[in-house]
Amino acid sequence: MNENIIGYVELNDEELEQVSGGKNYKIGGDSGKSHIRTGPGLEYRSIGVLHRGEEAKYLGKSATDDRGVKWYKIEWKGRGAWVSSMYTVKVRY
Repeated sequence: MNENIIGYVELNDEELEQVSGGKNYKIGGDSGKSHIRTGPGLEYRSIGVLHRGEEAKYLGKSATDDRGVKWYKIEWKGRGAWVSSMYTVKVRY
């Protein structure tokens, strides 16, 4: 064991996401098609679709809309966008 290491802390998924800014996660399409939107809610314009099995880089931010649905901020075609948690899964890599 390395004598320079004093100790370590194990982090749960939520803590790891907070510390890493989401860099250890991707968002994967879980349904037939998940609309990618310009903001975190149905009122925002759809700019694409995340199909089942596709993945997008998670940017470490989430928001909850007025219905109580959580939205994940992702990188889509080089820019920030949002996708609903109802039709996706967060994948740790």
